[in-house]
Amino acid sequence: MIKKIRIIYLATILPVLLLSACEKDGTPMLPAIKAFNENFNISGFVIGDTIVQYFDNVKIREYYGQVRTVRTGNQLAFTTDEINMELKRKSTGETIYRQTFNINDKQSIVPPFYFDGLKFNEGYAYPVPKENEYTANFYVESNGSSAPVDINIEVLEYYEDSTKPDPIVVVHTTTIPLAENVQPGSWTPYLKIPVPMVIPEQDDHYLYPIVVVRDSKTKDYYISKNRDMSVISLEIPYDGVSPGKVQSIYLNRKTSIEKVTYLESFDLVQLFPR
Repeated sequence: MIKKIRIIYLATILPVLLLSACEKDGTPMLPAIKAFNENFNISGFVIGDTIVQYFDNVKIREYYGQVRTVRTGNQLAFTTDEINMELKRKSTGETIYRQTFNINDKQSIVPPFYFDGLKFNEGYAYPVPKENEYTANFYVESNGSSAPVDINIEVLEYYEDSTKPDPIVVVHTTTIPLAENVQPGSWTPYLKIPVPMVIPEQDDHYLYPIVVVRDSKTKDYYISKNRDMSVISLEIPYDGVSPGKVQSIYLNRKTSIEKVTYLESFDLVQLFPR
């Protein structure tokens, strides 16, 4: 279903407009610009299929993962009183969202959207926290890996020794499973996060809980078989400390331009606050 909203939209299409100049008698002619529109903001999240953005049938950019304004001072150059934007599904070319921007409007706010590869939604829906219960669901990006993963709390028991190159010495790890055999490309149900009830073996030892991702089959850490590189940011409860919390964690194994593998992570609840 195509949704229509008439609202000003601001984007960096000025270069496109300038590059689309026509010629008259062999002399380049720029279109007459009537006005610029500023104060642009766009935000959303895309999974499952890439979204392609068009202005007046001119392709501008593609969106996947987090969608946001990446710099200030974006401008929309009006050569007519209105500019039409379309967001299309890359796989089929289907238009899933339209927006019309008027030369007289003063700000350009694109309503936050969530696209799951099938349906375009105005925002991301998640449940209300229940009392002091912590819950989370997880999505592992299939573009990063087709292998299922396990997500665990690992409570590190350690002591400090300033005479060693690494003064933090881990002597024992307690594993508390959160989600097992998570299949890439689909959200898990919301799962309860337990309070990690662990007692150190010695009085001079300390405890530090982390949340890590492992390959379900090999049990290796997900990123380069390295524990620290496979840690994700997930808040876990402590007995009697805070009210309940809901988290929706998106995970994507990516490679940087320096050919370094890393784990990209977003909490969609934080991206779409109520």
